[in-house]
Amino acid sequence: VQEAIDSLPNSASSERVIYIKNGTYYEYLLCQKNFVTLVGENKDKVILTYDLNNAKTGSSSKCASFRAYGNNFKAFDITFENTAPFPGQNTQAPAINCNANNHYFENCKFLSYQDTLLSSKGNHYFKNCYIRGFTDFIWGSGRAVFENCVIHVQGKPEMTNYGYLTANGNNDSKLKAGGFLITNSKVTTDGHTFYLGRLWKEYCYVIFDKTEFPGDKIIKEGWLTFTSNPEYDQTSVVGEYQCYGQNYSPYGRVSYATQYKSVPSIQEFLGDISYVKNSFYFSGNKTPTTTVAPIQTTTVQPVTTTVNTQPTNSSTNDKNCGSLFYQCGGKNYKGSNCCREGTCKIFNEWFSICSN
Repeated sequence: VQEAIDSLPNSASSERVIYIKNGTYYEYLLCQKNFVTLVGENKDKVILTYDLNNAKTGSSSKCASFRAYGNNFKAFDITFENTAPFPGQNTQAPAINCNANNHYFENCKFLSYQDTLLSSKGNHYFKNCYIRGFTDFIWGSGRAVFENCVIHVQGKPEMTNYGYLTANGNNDSKLKAGGFLITNSKVTTDGHTFYLGRLWKEYCYVIFDKTEFPGDKIIKEGWLTFTSNPEYDQTSVVGEYQCYGQNYSPYGRVSYATQYKSVPSIQEFLGDISYVKNSFYFSGNKTPTTTVAPIQTTTVQPVTTTVNTQPTNSSTNDKNCGSLFYQCGGKNYKGSNCCREGTCKIFNEWFSICSN
């Protein structure tokens, strides 16, 4: 995967797409280029994984398995994972570090235990994603929306302490640069109880909006300050709006928690989100327009590939034909030109792909 990213030109003004076939990719990944989109064949079978943590690198951000440092980065149908040991000392181990503007993730999974998803800087949008962790596992100083996501608290069987969903904050007293809006989502747990979050920096801003909770698993106070900075409760804005769930109750929260009477929309919270739909992934015919440079694509082969069974909605029964998102043509291409799923669509003279 890193080789495919490195093969792209350093500068771009339109989307470049890397298709990733099913497989587990053990790589320490860095994307510093703008307008890069990763599309996986299957979110449960395309796994980008590594195993660094703070104890190994001395940094809770540099140890992320995938570091997305370019603007306009998007990912679809991929699992991002960090398998570093947990629990222990300095076990912060992000699966991803988002550190630029206009990031978008849809139908992705993020797996770790501590500091799983880092929204470090910039605006980030997560939709229909699954996020698993135990300690501060959605964290950072960025501005992020989580829409229709599943947030799963999972520890180890021997652990008896509490989980913490979020750890947000930055130095912006106007609460415009950072903050988390978790909307129309669902929180689940393996049985451990949990806090909604900890106030990581001076101006922590978190909204849980219309989110379903296992009510009897929330520590009733809801929120905590770090022992080193108890005064952050005077400058932070955190709380819930129209949340629900079996045995859910907002009563008993700490005095600085808010029961919002209204909350911003996704667009009001993030600003311009037109970049989200400006992607190959949402294109009806999935071919570039004449006014935009052709999409540059690279197909990545895993070390080991999972072979799918016969698809239920196929264009042909020939097993030699490609599955969805497999290459099916292009200059100097010597493979099959037919598709078991979808039809073979031409992107440019060098690349055609099986697409719906």
